[in-house]
Amino acid sequence: MKVLVTGAGLVGCNVARLLRERGHEAILYDRAPDQAYIDSVAKSVPVVTADVQELSALIETLQAHDVDTIVHSAYQIGGSLRARPYAGVRANVDGCLALVEAARLCKVRRFLFTSSFGIYDWNRLPRAPLTEDFPLAGDNPYIASKIACEKLLESLAKSYGLEFAILRLAQVYGRGHYLGGDFAGGAVHEAIALALSGNPARIDPGVLTVNDYVYAKDVGQGVVRACEKPLNHLIYNIGSGVLASTQDVAAAIQKAVPGAKVEILARPLIGPIWRHEQMLDLDRSRKELGYRPRFDLADGVADFAAELAAGRVPPP
Repeated sequence: MKVLVTGAGLVGCNVARLLRERGHEAILYDRAPDQAYIDSVAKSVPVVTADVQELSALIETLQAHDVDTIVHSAYQIGGSLRARPYAGVRANVDGCLALVEAARLCKVRRFLFTSSFGIYDWNRLPRAPLTEDFPLAGDNPYIASKIACEKLLESLAKSYGLEFAILRLAQVYGRGHYLGGDFAGGAVHEAIALALSGNPARIDPGVLTVNDYVYAKDVGQGVVRACEKPLNHLIYNIGSGVLASTQDVAAAIQKAVPGAKVEILARPLIGPIWRHEQMLDLDRSRKELGYRPRFDLADGVADFAAELAAGRVPPP
């Protein structure tokens, strides 16, 4: 299998690394790749420097590498999109449109879109784990653009005869540069780095709030399984299957870094952004993709801390 992975960030690099480990050919595609970061995660995976909105560059890349599968993870999110909503939404939507058109012209077989559990309607206060059929709500430009891209890609993929699926990811954390603007993932990275340096790690409960935290290596596993397995449904949840609190995050850091000073602020500095009072239902992903998270929060934070301590991950 030859896979083009757009976005050389947290998700993209972990997907590319695992694809190579499983014997597939992976190519990263990013408009401004951080080569030091890529080398620390994905090692020798080749990188094409270009924008996903550039149709000609996409076609050239797909043809040059004889790509049969696309994993689209290049996306502006959080603070990055909030600062420039017009440019951010346009880049997200136009990038999806260019990618699916390039896929059609180059006869790509499969297209996977990494979406977000943020598009579910959390205002409904779900009382059970969220299945893929739970209602959606676009209450900010980032979420609205994700929903728009899901619908656009779904309709075009169906028209073009592409094998297509949407992967809705829970709150991802791990070795990332967080240039896209992910508050929570960046906050976990910063807290662990501070703890390792011997400085107090101050956790904002408005950012690292109650959530379904999923380690990047588990996300990589889920995406790669979606590349390999038959797709019997349009949407698959990828998460940890566990709900964790601010206190759980603090405890995981303290366990991973013995003697660390971890302080939870009395009140949020930012937010509260949101409390995800339920985890994602992973039943479909388990049964159809064979996805099973390997890392609970404590194990994921410990693995992440060990890599930071070894100096294999550049600072956020």
